[in-house]
Amino acid sequence: MIRSLSALAFFAFTALGAQAVTLDPQGQIRPELLGQALAAQESHKADLRDTGRLVIVDYSQHSREARLYVVNLQTGDVAAFRAAHGKGSDADHDGYLDSFSNVSGSSASPQGAFATAEEYVGQHGRSLRLDGLDATNDASRERAIVVHAADYAEPEFLAQHGKLGRSNGCIVFSKADLKTFLADVPEGSLLFVGK
Repeated sequence: MIRSLSALAFFAFTALGAQAVTLDPQGQIRPELLGQALAAQESHKADLRDTGRLVIVDYSQHSREARLYVVNLQTGDVAAFRAAHGKGSDADHDGYLDSFSNVSGSSASPQGAFATAEEYVGQHGRSLRLDGLDATNDASRERAIVVHAADYAEPEFLAQHGKLGRSNGCIVFSKADLKTFLADVPEGSLLFVGK
């Protein structure tokens, strides 16, 4: 586990080579989670492309918060989005993810490192497949754990209910945020889910 800013700086330097930059200069992402994501990117680099993007989902935060971060590894800048979690991870529907699962039929969100895969159009419109890279999420493709948009992630739903709705384990955006995300995050990027 990476706990110091000097360790983060080291990982930022090794990830970016000679063009080291300060990642997340506004401090939006918990340093411990950023360190875990950078370590996952290094350990899974054979499964990833050099896309210049790193995606981190911090499910310790309430669903009303912007808790999915897209880190631009060239500039260090971060864009933050709201994202729904699985209903099997939040049985009391209080807006907080309580647990992760990799089990089919659990409707829970899995954790760990994913590679963003191909875009497709499915039951929820434009969607993005995810390939789990860890034992905690290696069933994601067969479970159809993907990134998509849904009405329960729209600002109107949040305004009415004070939280986002829940998915069957997928990472779910508003339609506008999904469009922005898909335009900015290339196939082969690391997406790291933690708490």
